Amino acid sequence: MKKSKKNKKNKRLPVLLLDDIVNLGQKGEVVMVKPGYFKYLFSLGKIKLATKEKLSGELKPLLLETKVEKRKLLSERLKDELERLVLEFRINKYSSITREKISKALKDKGINIPKANIVLEQKIKESGEYNIAVKLGHDIISNLKVIIKNESEKNNHS
Repeated sequence: MKKSKKNKKNKRLPVLLLDDIVNLGQKGEVVMVKPGYFKYLFSLGKIKLATKEKLSGELKPLLLETKVEKRKLLSERLKDELERLVLEFRINKYSSITREKISKALKDKGINIPKANIVLEQKIKESGEYNIAVKLGHDIISNLKVIIKNESEKNNHS
């Protein structure tokens, strides 16, 4: 009798997470949970039972791997778009170009890249042409061409 009780305690159910759950996993992951935790999470609508049949059918679009592949594809497309793009900035002797300014310029063009993803060792304070690395996730890094011109260059050519 004791043995069957022990087996019941160790029994875990495969579930698909419909939300990120702290100390359990990310939305779209399949994890194993104990029956009591299953009932609790199921009552909150945060999980679905992940049987093989359901995973290959109705739950497939919710799986993390499917989402990761889509995100990877989007990152590849974004990389191509960024590598065709050229950003131009004008600076004076008191200003510089920062990750924030690059991020804002991209946002103005409809591309939302967090400043943390822009690799810039230090502020750009001199005119010239720069290739800035942009991390897009999934080990995909794009090179963004940035051209910096001095305000005085503009005034001299006028």
